[in-house]
Amino acid sequence: MYFNSRLTVDPSQLTKIEKVQPTKAFKKLLHFMTGGAVSDKVEHETFAAVSILQQFNRLFWSLNIDNIVRLAHDDIDIYEDLEGKKGDLKEAIDKYELTVNDAMSELFKTIHLVLEHEDQNFIYLIEIDINRSHEVGEYPIELAVNAMLKEFKARPGEDAEGLKSRMKDRFSSQEVYEGFLVEMRAAFEMFVNQLEMDIRKHIKIDDIKVETDMRVIVPKEKAVRPKSIRRSVRGGAGGGPIYDGYHGFDDVIFYGLLWSSMAHDHHVHIPESTVMSEEGDVIGSIDADGMDAGEATLFDDSVGYDDRISDFESSGVEMDTVSSESDGGWFSDFSSGDWGGDSDSSCSSCSSCSSCSSCGGD
Repeated sequence: MYFNSRLTVDPSQLTKIEKVQPTKAFKKLLHFMTGGAVSDKVEHETFAAVSILQQFNRLFWSLNIDNIVRLAHDDIDIYEDLEGKKGDLKEAIDKYELTVNDAMSELFKTIHLVLEHEDQNFIYLIEIDINRSHEVGEYPIELAVNAMLKEFKARPGEDAEGLKSRMKDRFSSQEVYEGFLVEMRAAFEMFVNQLEMDIRKHIKIDDIKVETDMRVIVPKEKAVRPKSIRRSVRGGAGGGPIYDGYHGFDDVIFYGLLWSSMAHDHHVHIPESTVMSEEGDVIGSIDADGMDAGEATLFDDSVGYDDRISDFESSGVEMDTVSSESDGGWFSDFSSGDWGGDSDSSCSSCSSCSSCSSCGGD
């Protein structure tokens, strides 16, 4: 179990909305036939990379966050901490300003940062994506805050049985379990609220949105000792930076790989949560009614992983499935009166749109 919060930020900057050539074949054909009237649209931010980084630097210092894990410019790593250094934020920002020239600062696509922070209750990984170009209506700055319980960080040489023995008191009864989660969620939300207020203070913004949830990891196999969990694309979409295999975080997230089986063994009732794979993919959601972990095959690590997922799918809970409903496709370009359209329709009936006659391919 860990807490996740996603903050999206719309800074007070001048933007430019530009038409771009569509990617879908039929819409691309219409684009050329109509002299560009049928086009997709993107929004370009006018801020320079160095200036927005300086604003975030002031924000982090105000929160006493000075420990950076990674700083990347358009997927090029400018700085990555492979040793567990402390207080290296200034070093990373200085290196960035020395490395990036004016053209790179003005024409960047994405700046990616990951910072580490600790307080009394949590070890945080804070991931920031600053996107110069984005879909119209989306916000260019995205923050993902993952908070892991500091109490259960694995000690040197500690295995699963040793860590479970330290965790068991929190699972001793439903009342104890719920009280602990309520206390920890309140502490996490206090941190996120402070982060939001400081963003408003140090960065000129038009709007900020915050979404928070509790997440439970279902590992594929029994976790015996700390191990690296990693999504296929570092910094990609998914559960957040804890799935990127950063230095030292095997011990931090180890308890998260034991949580679901502990909940099952102690028959606790899991409250509303997002269920995650160990690769950072969303498996599904447990709704506000919660779930009895003792009765749920999903949390029984003596059962094969595929069988657990299959049972979860058939239990009627909300699954993370891709909708097959069309968003209107190219027909919406005509009916809406705006030939630029908002998005391309997706094809759910084939495995490769490059050869699909129904959508035309890319």
